[in-house]
Amino acid sequence: MRDTTKQKSRMTLTAAETGFVVFLLFLTVIHSQTWSVDYSSTQICALEGSTVEMSCTYSYPTWIEDKITVVQRRFWFTKLKNKNPVDLREDPDYADRITYDFSGNNCLLRISGLKLSDSAVYKFRFETNQPGGSLTGSPGVTLTVTDLQVQIQTKSWCSASSCWLEILCQSRCPLPPSSSYVWYKNGKIIKDKTQHKYSDYFYSLESVSCAVRGHESLHSPVVCVYGDLCIKVSYSERSICAFRGSSVTISCSIQNQYSGSSGSWISVHGQQTFYQNTGNNRFQVQNYQYGSSLTIRDLTDGDSDEYRFKTWLWNKDFPGTTLTVVDPHVEVIRSGLGLVCHSSCFPPGHFSFIWFKNGEKVQGETSSIYREAVSPEDTYSCSYEGQSSHEVYAPKSVSASMDLTEILEDHSVTLTCSSDAKPAATFRWFKDIRTLLTEDPHLTLRSVHRSDSGKYHCVAENELGKTASEYVFINVEYPPETSSVSVDPSEILEGSPVTLTCSSDANPAANYTWFKDNRALLSGQEVHFSSIRSEDSGNYSCKSENKHGQSSSIPLFLDVQYPPRIPSVSVSVFGQILEGSSVTLTCSSDANPAANYTWFKKDEDSPKASGSNWTISDFRAELSGFYYCEAENRRGQNKSSLHRIETETASWKSAAAATITCTALLFVFIPAFIWIRKNRCVSKQEEKRPANRSQVNMSPDINGPSAEAESAEEQLELHYSSIYFSEKQEDCLYSNIRNSKPRQSPEDTTVEYSAVRFKKSARVEKTSGAESSEDFALYSTVNKCLQSKTELSS
Repeated sequence: MRDTTKQKSRMTLTAAETGFVVFLLFLTVIHSQTWSVDYSSTQICALEGSTVEMSCTYSYPTWIEDKITVVQRRFWFTKLKNKNPVDLREDPDYADRITYDFSGNNCLLRISGLKLSDSAVYKFRFETNQPGGSLTGSPGVTLTVTDLQVQIQTKSWCSASSCWLEILCQSRCPLPPSSSYVWYKNGKIIKDKTQHKYSDYFYSLESVSCAVRGHESLHSPVVCVYGDLCIKVSYSERSICAFRGSSVTISCSIQNQYSGSSGSWISVHGQQTFYQNTGNNRFQVQNYQYGSSLTIRDLTDGDSDEYRFKTWLWNKDFPGTTLTVVDPHVEVIRSGLGLVCHSSCFPPGHFSFIWFKNGEKVQGETSSIYREAVSPEDTYSCSYEGQSSHEVYAPKSVSASMDLTEILEDHSVTLTCSSDAKPAATFRWFKDIRTLLTEDPHLTLRSVHRSDSGKYHCVAENELGKTASEYVFINVEYPPETSSVSVDPSEILEGSPVTLTCSSDANPAANYTWFKDNRALLSGQEVHFSSIRSEDSGNYSCKSENKHGQSSSIPLFLDVQYPPRIPSVSVSVFGQILEGSSVTLTCSSDANPAANYTWFKKDEDSPKASGSNWTISDFRAELSGFYYCEAENRRGQNKSSLHRIETETASWKSAAAATITCTALLFVFIPAFIWIRKNRCVSKQEEKRPANRSQVNMSPDINGPSAEAESAEEQLELHYSSIYFSEKQEDCLYSNIRNSKPRQSPEDTTVEYSAVRFKKSARVEKTSGAESSEDFALYSTVNKCLQSKTELSS
């Protein structure tokens, strides 16, 4: 054989139709993004009957537009059918003679038992899952199968019995220049003759054959180079395969009238010689005029050998027939368009086969190839000379199983595909509708991620069909992550419905707990307020939790907005305001967002001021009146009640007149009342000696200790009268009627009230021993301009 091409031929499809490679560093990157097939040889010359190998490598982009590339079909072809390439495995001309090896990115084709008809151009093609992702390598490999022929080059010095000849070992295609040749003359190797040319004297009885060293069994036909009377031995088969325990006959033909029956057979490796009528029942030699045969019965493994015929005119160096004894094994394989009843070898002769379908004999099918339609639901077997094959059938009972029932993220999980199939099935795994990168019964996902969750199934396939399993679901579990709180609506108005939602990525689904201001609130994924209130404002957070862990959200502040409540007004000065003094009015209201304040005077449309505080630095009489404030935000507004503000100058005269009148009445009424009261008490004491007590008490503290000591049903009447004098008034006058108590502040400059208090007389039960009476004291004080005081007591 000879490889006539030293250089590789490469066909490449690139994503860019044109372009220049500037830096050598980019070559690897560019290669990884190309579609290519590289053949190791494009021209091969091989001998008939030999085995030849054609090899190549192929490449393709790993990813295209975020889609991983998966090779779905690889094959070699020489023919097209309906413009589609025909896989050599489906071509009956190559049945049982071809082998593929697709390990890695290699593409090797091996053809055995080459025939002259195998000469053709062989191309490799692969198809992927990408749109348009198929490639046929060009130009392919041109295979030329040749036999050897002895050709006479020149003839000279010839006589009646001999001639000087230059002969040539000719082939149909150039064999490698380094090839060494073997020449045979009457079956004997001619030493020192290793070139494809050979010159010598040849006699009329001599024959010649040539072979390439290392392939001696593939020699040329034996020819007579001078005349037609030479001796020629040719074997019916170069190799025979037979079952152990069977019988086989090896035969040859002899062309020479002098051969007779003197020939014998030898085993090359066993170095045994077998003659006719040797008495060995297992080995029988039969010689006849133009041939001889060797029959071997009850074959054993030791009978495997090369057997040659020899005579006194024919040497034993010439290759004979190789016998291979094998186990009686028959099997059904898929080859080409149908099933083949196959064995590692079949004995020569007429083959008679029996085919079975689902255990029943198929009538009329006696060849080694079963050409009827093959159904994946049926079983098939064959038989040859009593040796039956096992039944074959497409995969069935295909199932996918998982080694874990609970799958945690970052752990490993293994899926296993099993099936009942003969021959054994190959497997391919799928996730959803995407093909995976494995053709193994086991699919192992290491450090599994949540994105690996999904439906998985496998497909089991052999030569008779393919079957898919049921889906197995991978559910990757993990603890809650990235808990967060969302609110609807985003802007919250008091009285409106509001929903808080806690969300978290978790598997299994998380349980949720809500917190307000770090205090547990309730459970559930949502918190719903049908009518939210201002007091619902606060920081809300949630905790997501499942059996694998927990996660807490960042607090979300719930800001409930509402219009201003009714404002309240306060004045920095209590009571009436001195003219010319400063006074500050303050308006306050509960509102969200914070309110803006505007001040108004009753019956006036224009606002007086804005802001929560309004300070009047010089208050005058004309400013007296009723004031109110208005609080407003974007949610609404509200007004305060009217607040009266007036100066002292506007009312001091009426107050003074009222004070004088009340004082005069007191001077008339009080002495008379005291005298009548005292006389009545004295008379009652003399008659019944009761304990009577009458008190007139004037005190600024109506909730003091003396008031609390008296019972409510004894109190008759309580009157207050107040007279107020300004410090600027020239004449100050007030009166008090009170219990005899020391004055706490005789230097007081003003008295704000005077009071007269009357109580019902109380009876005091007689006691065994003595009678008691209580003194009664009244005080009256008149103070004018803080300069004179008069105190009366009785």
